Amino acid sequence: MSNVTVSVRLVDGGLQEWQEGPDLLVRLQNLRRRGLEGKQLIHELLTDDWAAPPRVVIISGVAPDGQRLEDILIPYV
Repeated sequence: MSNVTVSVRLVDGGLQEWQEGPDLLVRLQNLRRRGLEGKQLIHELLTDDWAAPPRVVIISGVAPDGQRLEDILIPYV
């Protein structure tokens, strides 16, 4: 089973972190194939309801095949 961590660094200096399953990686790949990036990608993948908006979203963890993921950085622009 993969273990994916989502870290969101907010403009107010805050940090939100939580765990997701491997389906997040599949959704990320599909959205990127559709050409989404930045703010649009984050809204579709996670949410568009932020009290303080993010500066960057970082996705890390272990892929379903057991390989360690390099940090995936998605700037909120």
